[in-house]
Amino acid sequence: MSALAIPAVPVREVPGRRRGHLQLVGPGYVVPAPQRAEPARPAPAARPAVRLTARGRLVRSVLVLTVALTAAVTGGGWLGSLTADAQGYQGAVERVSVATGDTLWAIAAATAAEGQDVREVVDEILELNGLASGDLVVGQQLVVPAG
Repeated sequence: MSALAIPAVPVREVPGRRRGHLQLVGPGYVVPAPQRAEPARPAPAARPAVRLTARGRLVRSVLVLTVALTAAVTGGGWLGSLTADAQGYQGAVERVSVATGDTLWAIAAATAAEGQDVREVVDEILELNGLASGDLVVGQQLVVPAG
């Protein structure tokens, strides 16, 4: 039987190391040079949860623009309808509340000046109030030309 003889390497103590600290060394071990402390780097910026491609950014931008435009048009229409009661009509107007049994013709006949055609007054009432038909609801407020 043959055996391989391994010569014992004396253990050298490395300065600056704690005693009892184990370190694996081999033949020709060279003590590493002490490392300099590197300057502290700033923490990396937090990445967003989702990274969008160029197409994704374009779709997001178009979507935001569409929502903003829709909100602007809707809001403008709503604000415009609030101020459109007597817009474009140059004469004096008054408000009339629709009672039970009232018709557009009866309201127009009551507010028409003497000798004025009731059909023209009905058309003015429809235009002033933005109505598509003569259907009225009890309690509805109408803007009518002052007679």
